[in-house]
Amino acid sequence: MISVVLRFQIAKHHHTDYEAAYLQLVEMLQRFPGSDTWYCEVNAPGQVPLRLDDAPAVLHRLRVRAELAPVRTFSASLLNRPTGQRLPGLINIDYSPGVGAMTVVVNRPADVQANPTRWIAGIMLAVLESELGTRYAFADVYDRLNGRFVNYHDACASYPGRHCLGWMAYVRRAVNAAELPQAALILPAPGGSIVVSVDGAFKLADKKHVRVANVLEMRMYELGLLPVF
Repeated sequence: MISVVLRFQIAKHHHTDYEAAYLQLVEMLQRFPGSDTWYCEVNAPGQVPLRLDDAPAVLHRLRVRAELAPVRTFSASLLNRPTGQRLPGLINIDYSPGVGAMTVVVNRPADVQANPTRWIAGIMLAVLESELGTRYAFADVYDRLNGRFVNYHDACASYPGRHCLGWMAYVRRAVNAAELPQAALILPAPGGSIVVSVDGAFKLADKKHVRVANVLEMRMYELGLLPVF
């Protein structure tokens, strides 16, 4: 596993109170397991990442970022380290509530923890607890498969026109083990459940991992949990 990209369909909201939006973001990140220090990324060459707890400087940078965007609204790009060097455990966040999207990229999680399942699920839960209007979230695994750099959604998902499960996904309905007996874990989350197909580092080259995810996806389609885009 080279990286995992957590993709969230959060509720669209245009923040006009930047300080309140900043404080909400800080509160969310405090829930992230294993990451205590965060940095606001640069807007232009020559800048350096700012510690997120430097509120006046960060708020100024975020206001300038909004002015540079096609639509003036609050958004943020963050790192858990002062540089973007892609070492194991690097986390990149792109938070864009104005378009209802958020991504969290975790670099080489299996090099940090032998079984990173609970860590990644904990990150997903931290976002869900802050963004209560989230409709769907999915941990998309990226890896090399047959010499190519691919991701689960494009290379392995059961149906390309629907949401998928892959390693794990949040669905907006409480489900139980009787409904999804093949699931490795079903974790409670605000307004729904996090369904996990494999309790361990998900590998695209492992046919058993992909097969379990596909079987679960098809059952979840039957239950109406993974709708068409």
